[in-house]
Amino acid sequence: MAVNLLALTCVASPAHAEEEPVVIQVYNGLGTTAGARVWGRVLEDEGAPPPRKGERWYRKLKRNYHALESDEIPDAELEVHVLGRKIRVKADKEGLFEARLKGPLTKGRHPVDVRLVSDGDGKKRRFRVEKGALLVWPRKPGVAVISDIDDTVLESGVASKLKLARKVMTTNAHDLKTFAGAPALYRVWAGRRYPVVFVSGSPVNLYPKLTRFFELRGFPAAPLLLKDFGREDLTEQKAYKLKHIATVARLLPGYRFILVGDDGEQDPEIYQEVQKLHPKRVELVLIHRVAEKPSKPPAGQLYFSDYRALARALHRRKLLDDAELKRVKGKGSDR
Repeated sequence: MAVNLLALTCVASPAHAEEEPVVIQVYNGLGTTAGARVWGRVLEDEGAPPPRKGERWYRKLKRNYHALESDEIPDAELEVHVLGRKIRVKADKEGLFEARLKGPLTKGRHPVDVRLVSDGDGKKRRFRVEKGALLVWPRKPGVAVISDIDDTVLESGVASKLKLARKVMTTNAHDLKTFAGAPALYRVWAGRRYPVVFVSGSPVNLYPKLTRFFELRGFPAAPLLLKDFGREDLTEQKAYKLKHIATVARLLPGYRFILVGDDGEQDPEIYQEVQKLHPKRVELVLIHRVAEKPSKPPAGQLYFSDYRALARALHRRKLLDDAELKRVKGKGSDR
């Protein structure tokens, strides 16, 4: 979870409404056939080219700087198009917006498009859309996965804050690494029709970079709930994660959760609190060991050193079958 320190590199800048073009980032939405929610953000379009493998460090630096120093479009009027519906919404002061859909909805993955009606000053502006999807699951309760990102599935552990900031600013999605077996295990869960949701304290500014990382490494499509440093505490983790885990629980009523995190910061304590608050809704707590000084696992939590060892442990507990275990352990399980 060390990459949460990305906040150290963020420089707040006031949003303004000049005549530059606009980019609308549509984040993957979540819900059941009874109701769902779609999120997104409206920003001035910096026109940065997509990241390429092997590009020079200074191009990565420029892209990451612009992402972290983004100029939001506050109070923009938008029209969200999904499942044949048109929903009018308004962005907040940070350029963030959400659209709520009442059921009945059709289960499955549905494309989401958004149109800019006007910016915060009521002006028409040129815009482009980075489209997302709405993931609708059956209303009938099942099992879902709520996972951290940093040092849980994204290898980011750097002890020095200065080295971490340098690493963050001079990498793109192609450079980011995962842990052996992690993408395959998450694909196995997705193959079981488990919704997968990532809840992380990384800045929402890095949504495009992180979603591209997940695509490149072969993780299943999933919503990402990230921190907005414009209105959420930069260093606080517990209240932030409990709040967003509660949001996921409301969007997936009745589902039981597999909680996946790491012992680099506060995941064991946060998930222990979730176990206390919602004991009937926690199926399993899995904690990736990354701390230099391992701690004793809290009661009811399973610690693991690597994902293939975790797969074997889940197989022994009859939580993976033989074919699923083989897919996680196989040499071609990761990209």
